[in-house]
Amino acid sequence: MRRWLISLIALAACAPAQAQTLSFSATGCGPYKPEEEPLLERYVDLVNADGKSEFLVHLGDIVSGSKKKWPEAQYAKVAGILKASRIPVLIVPGDNEWNDLDNPDEGWKFWTKHFLRFEKNFKNPPPLQHQKIRPENWAFVSKGVLFVGINLVGGRVHDVKEWARRMKEDNDWVRICMKRFGPQVRAAVVLAQAEPAKSHDPFFKQFADDVEKFAKPVLYLHADGHVWQVHKSWMAANLLRVQTDQVGRNPPVLVTVTNDAKNPFEFDRRLAK
Repeated sequence: MRRWLISLIALAACAPAQAQTLSFSATGCGPYKPEEEPLLERYVDLVNADGKSEFLVHLGDIVSGSKKKWPEAQYAKVAGILKASRIPVLIVPGDNEWNDLDNPDEGWKFWTKHFLRFEKNFKNPPPLQHQKIRPENWAFVSKGVLFVGINLVGGRVHDVKEWARRMKEDNDWVRICMKRFGPQVRAAVVLAQAEPAKSHDPFFKQFADDVEKFAKPVLYLHADGHVWQVHKSWMAANLLRVQTDQVGRNPPVLVTVTNDAKNPFEFDRRLAK
C-alpha cells in the first residue's frame, strides 16, 4: 500500500491546474475473424486521421471465443496492428484471450508478453501508473479527468479464488485512485472488458459505493456485449455505464469528457464514417 501511495503522489503532479475538454476513442471485441483484422487496421487509421483523440483504448477480447486455444502468433498479430497507431493505445484484458481458454495460464502468458505496459510502444504516452500487485491495472490523470483501467473480464470463472481476489484488488485500485485524485479532477472514467454479470456482483456493489463517495461524474466503459448500450444512473446517480460496439459492427466510439456538469460525457459513434 505504501508503494502505491508513493506512485500516486508522483502522479498527482501530472494533474493540470485548469480543466479542459478531453477526447479519446474506444473499441473492443475484435478482431474476431481474419477479415476483421484489416478492418481494425482501418479503424486505427481513422482514429489517427481525424486528430480528435488523445489515445485509443482496446477494451479486451482481441480474439473470438470460438476457440479454446489460440497460438501466440495471434496475440502478436493484433499487437502489431495496434502498435501501428500514431497515438498511444492502451488495453485491458478480455476473457476470450484468457480465462475462457482451456489453458488460461498459457493465454495469460501470451497476453502479458504482448500487451502488458503496452503504452511503452508509443512516444509521449499518458503518464500511466500500474498497480504493483496487479500491473495490468493502470491509472493516470489528464486535463482534470481520472482514467482507471482494470482487469475485470466476462466469461467463465476459471478459478474461484483468483476471481474473488482479483475483484478485490480491482476495487482497491479504483478506490485508492478516487480517494487520491477526487479533489483534483472533475470526472473519472473506469475502463474494463466485462459486461456486468452475477459473478461480478462483489465488485460492482463496492464500486457503486465508491462512486457515490467520489461524488463526481463517473463513466464505466466496457465491451463484452457487442452492441451499443447506454445506462444512465446505473447503480449510483453519478454513474453512467456504456457498452461499446464490437469491431465487426461499428468504428471506435469517440468519447469526450466535457466541462458541462449536466452532460459530462459525449459520444460520437462515427456511424457516418
